[in-house]
Amino acid sequence: MKKAIVEGVSAIVKESLDLIENAFIRIDDGYFTEVRENPSNSSRYLKYKAKGMLMIPGLINAHTHIGDSFFKDYGIGKSLNDLFRPITGLKHKLLASAPENLIIKSMRNSVFDMLRCGITTFADFREGGKRGIMIIKKAMRGLKMKAVILGRPDYYFDEDDVVKNHAMPEDKIREVNEMLKICDGIGLSGPNEYTDKAMNEISKLTKSKKKICAIHACEDKYSMGFSLKNFHKSEVERTLKNLDPDFIVHLTQAKEEDIELISKANIPIICCPRANSILGLGFPPITKMMKKGITIALGTDNVMLNSPDLFREMDYTSRILRALERDPSAVSSKDIFKMATINSAKALKLGKEIGTIEEGKRADAVFIRTNTKNLESIKDPINAIVHRVRPDDIQAVMINGEIVYGILPTLT
Repeated sequence: MKKAIVEGVSAIVKESLDLIENAFIRIDDGYFTEVRENPSNSSRYLKYKAKGMLMIPGLINAHTHIGDSFFKDYGIGKSLNDLFRPITGLKHKLLASAPENLIIKSMRNSVFDMLRCGITTFADFREGGKRGIMIIKKAMRGLKMKAVILGRPDYYFDEDDVVKNHAMPEDKIREVNEMLKICDGIGLSGPNEYTDKAMNEISKLTKSKKKICAIHACEDKYSMGFSLKNFHKSEVERTLKNLDPDFIVHLTQAKEEDIELISKANIPIICCPRANSILGLGFPPITKMMKKGITIALGTDNVMLNSPDLFREMDYTSRILRALERDPSAVSSKDIFKMATINSAKALKLGKEIGTIEEGKRADAVFIRTNTKNLESIKDPINAIVHRVRPDDIQAVMINGEIVYGILPTLT
């Protein structure tokens, strides 16, 4: 859509998440070019009729693994060790043995499901080396949603070799170089699958290409214990020293000293509370990280364990934080909403492009009906977004100024 206007809508705008109850929003060539109160006469533009709706920025799912979408709920009741260790274990074998067309079909289903849930951008840690990247690219063909694809070399060190600090094989470094030509960066499994030398090599190569470098860390007690026992350093210390990541995923088991190091390094953290909880790993120390000024974003993690629904993730995160702190004011709904929009955009280095409704940003937005049985009589839109909105309340989803899901009436 080249030119369009949304009039009469209630909109959550800018980083301050202000509510404009009668907004005038102009879109040119896929970008917001005017965001203000009160309508204006612009006869050359297609006009969307959105009175009675709430317009919010498109949600950003900052961490997913959609490759395992073909065996949903298989892992419920199993431990992280059962499912993911060794790194070449059960999940890897299931992925390696599944027909490619089944993986692609299941991935596309998950992308459509995210769209139905108001997600307009997602980041995926893609296993399987160059082939894994090509599979997700095939799954995304013809789809408007933005996918931040973080590949991973199809090579892992066993625990003895990690301690011995072997270098990455030259052919695998070449593989990383080839992968970086077709993806947005590297998303490693964890520091205990890579030597210090390997992390250094991968980091330097990734940053030389100006791509994202990210990793999981501090997800469970075993991995924390292995790092302390063998290196006398936490996973965070090893990661910051050797990888210099753009963001870290999980931090479920992070200690005070880890949080302090991350705060000083100004590294965003992607938390996946529902995934951590279903695996019995605990809950990330979000309030402690917030107090240190750390940028925290939300992801839904493995589709095999979780529906990729950020409304559920926001609601769960907000409620559990208040319960753990035994304080209803421990976190605000604005803080939680930012984790699924503004903070995710910043973590993925897309803060100048997406995350808010304001001039110069890409026109990604979600239109929510406020007259549904579920939402009628809401008094605080941000509280409702975090705790009450469901996918069936969504009227339409816009990406790059184009309605890609649902229908938004137009004025003729």
